[in-house]
Amino acid sequence: MDVNVKSHFLMAKYGIPHIRKRGGGAIINNASVQGLQSMKGVPPYAASKGAVLSLTRQLAVDYAHEGIRVLAICPGTIDTPLVRVALGRDPSTYAENLANAAKAHPLGRIGTPDEIANVVLFLASDAASFMTGEYVCVDGGMMAKGAWA
Repeated sequence: MDVNVKSHFLMAKYGIPHIRKRGGGAIINNASVQGLQSMKGVPPYAASKGAVLSLTRQLAVDYAHEGIRVLAICPGTIDTPLVRVALGRDPSTYAENLANAAKAHPLGRIGTPDEIANVVLFLASDAASFMTGEYVCVDGGMMAKGAWA
């Protein structure tokens, strides 16, 4: 909870005064599709990401009048070192685990960090100036296909 929830709270607590001094800006929180719909065996993770989404909405309501927008991204499975470790705990099954993770996404692959960064850049930009209190799924279609638990 310290990393997944408390870090977002502290970032807001200490960052918002600086954003306020600049006349506004955007905060982009990192949630997860598991904050919207979980899978078996990850209750603390799912609860923490749900908390990030709730915090995002609350901060958006509280600070919109100051020109501070607060949004969240909800990634699906992204090719990060942590995911590689999780998929490769048993090196002999890494390729199979990667293929299964890819199949869980309608696009047939896992995402890349650059794909997440591109969405974050858009949300932080003036092109998204009428967005606040919302989340964007960057999940290769996982949420579109419905129940995956």
